[in-house]
Amino acid sequence: MIDLIYTDADGVEQGIAKAYSLDLAYGDDENDFELTLPVDMQLEERSFFYIDGTEWGGIVRGGKESTMDEAPAYAATGKTWHGILASTYICPASGEDYVTVSGEANAVMGAVLERVGLAGVFDASPDDSGFEVSHQFERFTDCYSGFRKMLKSSGAKLKIDKQSGRKPMLYAAPIGVYLDSEEANRYGYEIEWDTPVNHLICLGKGELAERTVIHLYADKEGNVSRTQTLFGLDEVQEVYDYSNAEDDEILEKGAEKLKEMQDVHKIELSLQEGAVFDVDDIVGATSLRGMSVTSSVTKVIVKIGEDGIPQTTNEIGNLVRKT
Repeated sequence: MIDLIYTDADGVEQGIAKAYSLDLAYGDDENDFELTLPVDMQLEERSFFYIDGTEWGGIVRGGKESTMDEAPAYAATGKTWHGILASTYICPASGEDYVTVSGEANAVMGAVLERVGLAGVFDASPDDSGFEVSHQFERFTDCYSGFRKMLKSSGAKLKIDKQSGRKPMLYAAPIGVYLDSEEANRYGYEIEWDTPVNHLICLGKGELAERTVIHLYADKEGNVSRTQTLFGLDEVQEVYDYSNAEDDEILEKGAEKLKEMQDVHKIELSLQEGAVFDVDDIVGATSLRGMSVTSSVTKVIVKIGEDGIPQTTNEIGNLVRKT
């Protein structure tokens, strides 16, 4: 069983859990955990837990008790380190439109932690990350989203490291890029494609010969206009019936419809079992016909069961393709 250290409500370390199971996730959503412990080992709210040298830890905010099964059960619930950041907001001061920052990335994060009142919970690395940032935070953005967006614009990702006897430390690190190649076939993929509609015949208000008819066209790049560029066997037509619509409305809605119809690719990317990536790392593959598919990692999910072996999986965001 991998050591899981826990504290009391004052943050003083109390020991190592001898038996537990953990379900934890962080990234674009969730950022919380459920830590199942023996019923006689209930953690106080505001207690911390962590696994030394990892990003896996957080603060207890509540819990669950149950006697519905054969044996009583207890689980502590709460926010991961990432969840603490995600529930703390960067607010403009009175008379301030936006919070803007610039400088070395770790130093900037340290200054923001001071600003939002989290300097007592986290440290920012004193080391020079090698990344310079210049960023305007969105109004009332949360620290986790704000830091990720700020760092991503400079090619960096957010990392959190918790060591025994120290606060969790935030630092900027290079975004990992893990692309498939002929030498390393890491990922499974499935791609479907078709020829999109490129001539949309839009029907509006009126009857018979008096009915509004507008022809809209898409070119090879998917740009929509009223100029036809594809003819003969390259032309694919469809009718869009939008009864009683005025000319300007049918033109607007027809253009939206034809633009949507240009996306005829269906793509799935499967990461290999046992792969471990960080949030905001980039993964991708190249198909047999030369189409590249890439995405960013959006979530890390960690599960530790009774065997004590961590099982880590990742979720990815929207896929971007290049032909």
